[in-house]
Amino acid sequence: MSQETVRVRFAPSPTGFLHIGNARTALYNWLFARHEGGTFVLRIEDTDRVRSTQEAIDKIFDAMKWLGLDWDEGPYFQSERLEIYRTYGQKLVGSGAAYESTDEEKGTAIKFRMEGAATSVEDLLHGRINFDSSLIEDFVILKSDGFPTYNFACAVDDHLMKITHVIRGDDHISNTPKQLALFGAFGAEPPKYVHLPMIHKEGGGKESKREGAQFVGTYREAGFLSDALVNFLALLGWYPGEDVEILSRQEMIDRFRLDGLGKTPSQFNLAKLEWMNGAYIRAMSPEDLATRLVPFLREAGIEVDESRRDWLLQVVTLYQERLKNLSEFVEKARFFFTDDFEFDPAAVEKVLKKDSALAVLKESRAAIEALDELTPECLEADLRGVAERLSVGFKKVAQPLRVALTGGTASAGLFETMVLLGKETITRRVDRVIEKLDQL
Repeated sequence: MSQETVRVRFAPSPTGFLHIGNARTALYNWLFARHEGGTFVLRIEDTDRVRSTQEAIDKIFDAMKWLGLDWDEGPYFQSERLEIYRTYGQKLVGSGAAYESTDEEKGTAIKFRMEGAATSVEDLLHGRINFDSSLIEDFVILKSDGFPTYNFACAVDDHLMKITHVIRGDDHISNTPKQLALFGAFGAEPPKYVHLPMIHKEGGGKESKREGAQFVGTYREAGFLSDALVNFLALLGWYPGEDVEILSRQEMIDRFRLDGLGKTPSQFNLAKLEWMNGAYIRAMSPEDLATRLVPFLREAGIEVDESRRDWLLQVVTLYQERLKNLSEFVEKARFFFTDDFEFDPAAVEKVLKKDSALAVLKESRAAIEALDELTPECLEADLRGVAERLSVGFKKVAQPLRVALTGGTASAGLFETMVLLGKETITRRVDRVIEKLDQL
């Protein structure tokens, strides 16, 4: 890059929560500023008085902080800069670049005089983009209520905030000729533009802001890690220079170049995000992972006994390799924390209602009760002995026990699970199932 001090901005409109596409735009601005030693400005474009909400503003801040996208300046609120826009509007009227226009219903507004047949912008990603300005009519820059329109406020702020690069979605390309014309009327040099291709949803088509699953907060609630989501979003349209997929934030900052951005739309791939999130989960320490999991357990109504922290760490370690997201832990490991878990109807039908299940559970319960110590090795030897005495395959012993203890046919290692449940819980749950089977 040149010797100019890079200044970029992320300027969301608080008419909805932070969308995945907007989050990627924020990330690319942040990475570029950090790579260049520049300034990342946060500007809230809240001049839509009907649709802008405080809740949306709060959610944007929360999402930015969760993603770790810290800003150097701001947040600036356009609703607090109305006098600045009025002053610039009057300046343009004074220079003849704009004029007052009165409508019987809407009152007196200020319109910008759109002149010139053609204009162009040298987009740093797409190259030269030409516009036929003769097709653009004069447009309102200040409404009768004193509030600016989007293009006017955007151009004024980019000018006054000395923004050097505007990195935004290519849905804003159509706004560029109006903003360039405004910069010309200000007698100012416009910023350099980078218009990012859209993110397409799986199966094709542009992502919609109205698709709730695409809001950042939804991924957070589903148990995705912010580092994993940032890593995933960074590669959703940027090539870091070699075939690497797991990158730390510092590695992303060190590698980020605008010429590494792709020119074609990228496609959101949930399976890829889940894989990447799983990789981040596996790289965590059990202590850190347990701390992250506790809120999900409590949200599900499961209280965690902090005095049993070592036991919790063992349960977490048992499932760490199996998790794609944090919320899965509650579903997979609920039976460790409470007897109040659901039995899989298919497992009950396929395993517990078999003729041999009742005898297997009774024999297994007696064998486990007689053990002085529960270890994986002792349990395996004990239960294999049960299989021999009953002349059945070991699976015929293991599966009824697994269903009785966990509610399903899939869990972590049976013997490790039983050790962590403890003899008292094992016998209580087996007794519960035996009682029900005796009644059939």
